[in-house]
Amino acid sequence: MTDKNPESTNAAQQTAPAASTSPGPSSTPPKKADPAARSRRPLLAWAFVIVLLIAAALAAAVWYQHQTFQQTQADLASRVQGSVSAANQALEQAQQAQSALQEQSRQIAALDAALRESREQAASLEQAFQTLTDSGSDLVLINDVDHLVTIAQQQLQLGGNVANAIISLETAQAQLARANRPMLASLQETINGDLDRLRAATTIDIAMLSSQLDELGVLISTAPLLVPDDAAPEPVLSPPPGSSRAANNRAADAADGLSPDAPWWEQGLASARDWGSSAWHAVREDLGQFITVRRVDDPTALLMSPDQATRFRETLRLRVMTAQLALMMHQPEIWSSETDALVKAVETRYDNKSEQVRRALKIARQAADTDIDVQLPTVDNSLRAIEALREAKAGQAQQSTDPASEGNAGQAPAAPQAPDAPATPAEPEAPAEPEAPAEPEAPATPEAPEPPGAASDAPAQG
Repeated sequence: MTDKNPESTNAAQQTAPAASTSPGPSSTPPKKADPAARSRRPLLAWAFVIVLLIAAALAAAVWYQHQTFQQTQADLASRVQGSVSAANQALEQAQQAQSALQEQSRQIAALDAALRESREQAASLEQAFQTLTDSGSDLVLINDVDHLVTIAQQQLQLGGNVANAIISLETAQAQLARANRPMLASLQETINGDLDRLRAATTIDIAMLSSQLDELGVLISTAPLLVPDDAAPEPVLSPPPGSSRAANNRAADAADGLSPDAPWWEQGLASARDWGSSAWHAVREDLGQFITVRRVDDPTALLMSPDQATRFRETLRLRVMTAQLALMMHQPEIWSSETDALVKAVETRYDNKSEQVRRALKIARQAADTDIDVQLPTVDNSLRAIEALREAKAGQAQQSTDPASEGNAGQAPAAPQAPDAPATPAEPEAPAEPEAPAEPEAPATPEAPEPPGAASDAPAQG
């Protein structure tokens, strides 16, 4: 490096002329050095040293600065390279995200198209269902009402259950009221008339009669017969009427007729008479238990064995069950025959001195006097009104399909070029399907109540 210090340069320039002008040995002798020059030489040396130090410090500073710059440059280069790689990686991720976003966008577009198509199909189905409901709701409602009215008819004819029939008709009436169809107003009025007749009808208390028959069955099983058996082994004994009471009355009269002041022998005679009378009556009562005299209308009632008595009680219980079935099935002939047989059996075969027998006889007579042949009203008017409405709806459907078929038949010759054209007019005939609801006419057959006759025959055979 070149030293650019001006002081060192000037000193060198000054020493050079001095050396050049100094005489040689053959010249004049040397002179003594100038004190000022001698004093300036150390200063110059120190200045040179200082300059060298400064130059070294500057060189070190420049070298350190250069090293720092290179290190910084290397760090910056590495950081730039890392940033470039991160940017490249981010770019790749962004491209992947963009491709995924595009794929999702395509999927969303496909889902959106499918959703629109589904909505269109749902709208078309809803419209078709609304059309079908509007055209067939009357027939559906008529069929429901027909089913309920048929149930009411079966309840009346099979079991004579007026309460269940009223419930069925009230349900049908409620459905018609909710529908609020002016076309079905006549049917609603007819059902109201049948309901009024059913509510005003006189009925029998089947539950009370059934409970009384149950009690009669229990009494028949435990009440004593004229002949003791396993169910009632002890006969019913009744003391001779007025025997003990008459003896007590006579003893009391004798005691009252004897005065307290009577002699002792009269009192002893009266006491002996009273004692003898009471003893005689006691012996008479004891002997009277060995021999019983009673009036029996059926002599064979006293000849039954215990086994026959058991079978007789079982037979009467079966008759009670048959009477209950006749009551449930509304069969007055079987009811009358069974109750009369029960009354006769209780009167002739049971001991009337028992309280249980008297209670059983009372229940049997009440049942025999009860007439279950009650003429109940029917719901034939409602059934006929339903049939008339169904026929009217079928006629309207037929009239609506006939013009459509005629129009299609007239348009068929307009396409003579297509050989298959005549087959196409058959497709519009599909709207004639609403006539299908007319099939539920089958429940309207009131011939189902015939089983009561068969049921009546079965109890009669029992």
